[in-house]
Amino acid sequence: MTDLARRGPHKVLRGDLGFVGVPGALFTPQPSSDQPASGLPLVVFGHSWLSDSGRYRDLMVHLASHGFVAAVPDVERGPAPSDVALAAGLRTALANLPRVRLGLSESVTVDGERTVLAGHGFGASAAVLALGPDVLAGTETVDAQGLAAVFPAPSTTTAFAAASSVRTPAMVIAAGQALDTVDANPLPLAQALAGPVTLHTLPGTSERALLQRHTLKSLIGVNGAAKDTHAAVRAMLTGFLQATVGDDPQRYETFLDPESTLGAALPVDRAEPDDDDRSHLEKLVSGPPKPPSKTSALSPIRALSGR
Repeated sequence: MTDLARRGPHKVLRGDLGFVGVPGALFTPQPSSDQPASGLPLVVFGHSWLSDSGRYRDLMVHLASHGFVAAVPDVERGPAPSDVALAAGLRTALANLPRVRLGLSESVTVDGERTVLAGHGFGASAAVLALGPDVLAGTETVDAQGLAAVFPAPSTTTAFAAASSVRTPAMVIAAGQALDTVDANPLPLAQALAGPVTLHTLPGTSERALLQRHTLKSLIGVNGAAKDTHAAVRAMLTGFLQATVGDDPQRYETFLDPESTLGAALPVDRAEPDDDDRSHLEKLVSGPPKPPSKTSALSPIRALSGR
């Protein structure tokens, strides 16, 4: 996990996603004589509520440095976003990027058979919807070899219903104790997805901890995201991408194992109900449950949920 949290061997180019029909940011490995950049795997990432591609710049640079083309559409950034519109933007990027040549010398190409859809918060819900069976805002259905949902948040019933038709391998990451709340649904999502799923939780973090913040410290390279959260998520995403669309997937099989512990991320059995059986309203009003007794011998998820 430590190695995967570090920057990869590739230098990174940044460009504008607009030339494929959707606004946003694009990051690619920089090709060289000993590191060609043809037929690369692609990850298209959906942003969270009230966010944009700039809040994920360092995360996307990290993925590109490990050999992945990374795209973040900049649509639906307002206070009342449409998951359908964002899902359509994800589809547009996923469908069109393999059809064009990228990079300064147009020497970077994408392998359309090695693609992953991912998202954070609201964007994770849109990524699920994008893999669903319905035509969305004029965009046709797409296929991907993986789905990564980072701290997913519920959007509409249509988006959640689409999960039952998604059979691609999926990684779902929960923020701390938020397994099933008003604004987080990693457990229900993991249970609804039809394909092989891993569900992990990162203790002591929150959904917004992943986001970069634009402050004066940004001028000296400090991105403002929670350091431990950012490191854990970028390592988990890198490992999952390597396991699903990378050049040596067997080396990273542990990222597809639902019982594996990935650094600080603890596995959660998606077949079990949430130990915190309070209603969504009670969780919203009362906050997190009380911590467990130090003398109790509890399972990892019970220790997280305070029961």
